[in-house]
Amino acid sequence: MNEPGTVAITGLGLWTAGFPSAAAWATGRADPEAQKPLGKALDKVNRRRAGPLGRALADVVAEAINAAGADMSAVSTVIGSSIGEAATMIGLLDELWRHHNPMSPADFTMSVHNAASGLISISNKNRGMTTSLAADEDTPAAALLEGIGLALVRNTAVVVACGDEPAPPTLVQHAPPWAMLASAVVLAPLSSATTPLATLRIVIGQPPNPRGRFDQLLVDNPQFGLLALVDAVLRRTSGVIALDRGTGRGYGALIAKGTRA
Repeated sequence: MNEPGTVAITGLGLWTAGFPSAAAWATGRADPEAQKPLGKALDKVNRRRAGPLGRALADVVAEAINAAGADMSAVSTVIGSSIGEAATMIGLLDELWRHHNPMSPADFTMSVHNAASGLISISNKNRGMTTSLAADEDTPAAALLEGIGLALVRNTAVVVACGDEPAPPTLVQHAPPWAMLASAVVLAPLSSATTPLATLRIVIGQPPNPRGRFDQLLVDNPQFGLLALVDAVLRRTSGVIALDRGTGRGYGALIAKGTRA
């Protein structure tokens, strides 16, 4: 699969309650004690500042980069989230408009959409490009497209991480509830990846993924598509993995087995 736009996947990361890593997910055995993300890619100061979503994204970034053997201080970073630190944002708006209290500057810093990417970048003195984006159901596809472009144009490794926390009812009133989820992949040009886990190319016009293997609380998270991709790579699956939950534009990830055992 060496068509234009094809890259290698060289590292994986995952966090959801009970499964604090991609390695744990691969075992299929949930750890009931693993209920809170740790923020492994953050220093002590920024770990205290980060919310649960920021710490979950930091965990998957750290796992994926370590698995890929990439340089945490130089790798480019793409963070995708549909609603970001929504709970913090809604709390600030309630304080401002309902209770007429001034905003907390510290909480406001954590409420912006690029909070996680900023904290990860600062903690690791990262010199690579970092960006954050949101595209609703198509966030996993948009983040992967951004990452592929960076990997190929800059000839460098790129970590792509997507995550969303449960949506506050006051923000998304009619959506089904979902669980906290964060996933990550490291992408690299084929020329520099000697033993990739898989190869990847984005395609469009694909049907939704079968979801019977997954808990519905994960399926309903807008970032489910990147979890489905990580899961498929772990199972050494080839073929097209849908990147949305059936309500996006139909982007899919065409993956083929890599050479890493």
